[in-house]
Amino acid sequence: MPLRYLFIDFDSFFAAVEQQLRPELRGRPVGVVPALGVDTTCCIAASYEAKRFGVKTGTNVREARFLCPGIQFVEASHRHYIEVHHRAKSVVENCLHVEAVESIDEMYGRLPSHWRDPAIARSRGEEIKKALSTAIGPQITASIGIAPNRFLAKMASKRDKPDGLVVFDESNLPDALFDFSLKDIHGIGRRMEPRLRSAGISTVAALCLAPRHRLRAIWGSVEGDRLWAELRGEDVPPVETRRQSISHSHVLEPRFRNDHGARGVMHRMLQKACRRMRTLGFYAGRLSLSARFGFEHRWSEDTSFFPTQDSVVLGGITDRLWQSRPDDLDTPTKVSVTLLDLVPAASHTPSLFPEENNERRLRLQRTMDELNIRYGGQTVYYAPAHLPRSERPASAMRIAFNHIPDPATERD
Repeated sequence: MPLRYLFIDFDSFFAAVEQQLRPELRGRPVGVVPALGVDTTCCIAASYEAKRFGVKTGTNVREARFLCPGIQFVEASHRHYIEVHHRAKSVVENCLHVEAVESIDEMYGRLPSHWRDPAIARSRGEEIKKALSTAIGPQITASIGIAPNRFLAKMASKRDKPDGLVVFDESNLPDALFDFSLKDIHGIGRRMEPRLRSAGISTVAALCLAPRHRLRAIWGSVEGDRLWAELRGEDVPPVETRRQSISHSHVLEPRFRNDHGARGVMHRMLQKACRRMRTLGFYAGRLSLSARFGFEHRWSEDTSFFPTQDSVVLGGITDRLWQSRPDDLDTPTKVSVTLLDLVPAASHTPSLFPEENNERRLRLQRTMDELNIRYGGQTVYYAPAHLPRSERPASAMRIAFNHIPDPATERD
């Protein structure tokens, strides 16, 4: 069972970048939030100083203040996070070829055959840590896992955070996995964990001992076979995935918590999503709107249609969905727009109906995209997204788990 992979998981990446850029935050509990002064929002990241008090990703701002009275909230600076990510990737690339980036704070590489001795692999991990600290700064730390496959290397990277370096090989497997809980295993979510427990598997030790056919039966698919093989160090090829959606969401600042403001922000997000969709080469066949009203009430609606890239068509659909919301709701506090059922341009068959295939308008929109990419996302846009310049929201660029935005395409 040779060592094949080195997995890098950066520690509290967003908070660490803030602490690297702002020396006054170092050593202090930090919570990164989408916007300052909005108590209804939650932390999208927390420094390890804050995590010691129980603050974590998803902790509400009010709860975070209660858990950690000295916490310092900072507004997310996604552009800086992307810049540091690319710098970090370049640093790692100089030490080990980066085979794939899994998210803004996770990447891995395949170990060359002459680096697979545990002592050599460990020394290469130490070199990467030192290179990151020298090139970017001591606040940007990473936990590194080394193992026979990507799955186990990722598990190893989470074993000794922060700033850990763990090797899983035949000398400590599978025992090294037994301290993890089932929910720590990639592929075991909220639905799968109860199924495993009902089948008598409540620990990772029991999971490792379960025969292959039993895991296949529990999963009801080859995913059970894949997990069985991954737990044993086999190098299982990754499953090819295709983009399923393009989405944007925005927690509304107080001045936008009305029908006009919410609708304007929603259309601004829609037009940005359309720009991304055209740049990526997709057509959307379904649109979903969702909103939170007040502190608790949530509303959502969606509809399907002939696949399109047209911002005007999708804008009209957005307005129809928005008008269908109940009348007795509180003021809107958050809005989301999602384009779904994406079809690659190469597989798209144009509509025979002119109103669904306005090529002249699409050429105009592609020209608008070029202007917005060059000069900023608010250079040219359709009227429903208009808000007075003094009232325009700050950049709404967001980094999803497995999506690293292109600032040129997504900037406002």
